[in-house]
Amino acid sequence: MKIAKIILSIVTMLFALLGLLKVISFDIANPIMFLALATLLVLRSIEYKKSRENSSFILTVITAVFLYVVVIYNVFIA
Repeated sequence: MKIAKIILSIVTMLFALLGLLKVISFDIANPIMFLALATLLVLRSIEYKKSRENSSFILTVITAVFLYVVVIYNVFIA
């Protein structure tokens, strides 16, 4: 799981940088960045669940679901 977290962190930072520097369109980079970030939060919430930190687990799950909803809205509706 540690390797997945490192890869997702690099993807998030890479697409944020590419979008901000206008290398690729921010409309393309933003959903990819948010998907990677939301998946990273899901992995983190699994760690919180295993360590029995319920409040942190609930907060990260809610944040990840919110990010997934934002991505779905931006890609399919907006």
